[in-house]
Amino acid sequence: MSEATTLVVTAMPNPEYSGEMQAYLKGVMPLLVGAGGTLVKRLKVQCSLTGKASFGMALIMDFPDRAKIESVFSSDSYTALIPDRDKGFSSINIALAGAL
Repeated sequence: MSEATTLVVTAMPNPEYSGEMQAYLKGVMPLLVGAGGTLVKRLKVQCSLTGKASFGMALIMDFPDRAKIESVFSSDSYTALIPDRDKGFSSINIALAGAL
């Protein structure tokens, strides 16, 4: 049986392309939920106590297994969202995490 996996996304929105950011978010969330993802948190950075925050928002979702997440990011539906993702965010990090 596959181990549960957590999707961790950190991103810095690009204010010049907020429409593209919204289009990406509107398109990607149904794909993630449809693959069995459970939303843990969506966060907006309020402030940085030390240093400069390298991201302005974060998303954490749990999935039953890694293959479910990977299938989303390799799908044609996700590939169609990449132009909006690349314009809508000045930076985005998409990582998979598991238990230590």
